[in-house]
Amino acid sequence: MNVIITGGSRGIGKELIKRYLNKATKIYAVARDGKKLKEVANLSSKVIPVELDLSNLDEVLIFSKKMSNKNIDMVIANAGISLPHSPNFTPFEEFKKTIDINFLSVHALLSEIVPSMIKRRKGKIVLISSLASIVASPTSLPYSSSKRALNSYAESLRNQLAKYNIKVINILPGFIKTDMTAKNDFYMPFLMELEEGVDRIVYAIEKEKKEYAFPKRFYYLLKLFNALPIDFRDKILQKFAN
Repeated sequence: MNVIITGGSRGIGKELIKRYLNKATKIYAVARDGKKLKEVANLSSKVIPVELDLSNLDEVLIFSKKMSNKNIDMVIANAGISLPHSPNFTPFEEFKKTIDINFLSVHALLSEIVPSMIKRRKGKIVLISSLASIVASPTSLPYSSSKRALNSYAESLRNQLAKYNIKVINILPGFIKTDMTAKNDFYMPFLMELEEGVDRIVYAIEKEKKEYAFPKRFYYLLKLFNALPIDFRDKILQKFAN
């Protein structure tokens, strides 16, 4: 099995690489931090480091073309960035970078790989979204927007590719202890250890869950909040923007 994992130099991506070492033939670890990638590559000769900035979409398209003849069996689009929470309107360049990395780079990466999967009539595409896509916080405009877009993308792609036996799995984690969450200076409900979070992600991949959100208690609370009248929801959310 040949696998691509983005955001593979640390956190969830690095832990996923460790989990798939015993199943994969080759793992292409994609990240922009070359130094960290070298450390990951030392885990096994199966790991092929790919230094790539996912905000450079032209370079992502080139990489996708290179991978089109590598018989990629699974892509785990894990990479993502988040700006510090702020009630202020996001500057365009910061917004664009978040959307490029969290959303547009996914389609760029798959642009040449999906046609290859279609020809072989098999493949697995794993998208790492977020529970932040369920309720769009006014203090994380670009992040929530990019992850909600990813949910729609996953649903469309899943039904488009089903006839080719290509599985699309959308995973919506809550807060997991990583470098990204370490920057947060606010209370993070149901914060999970990295190993436990990745256990859940691997479970969803292996069981081929179409959509898998966790922890369930947090997910159901967010869904319940969304069921409230919109005016009431807005009053609560607008308090965070003040």
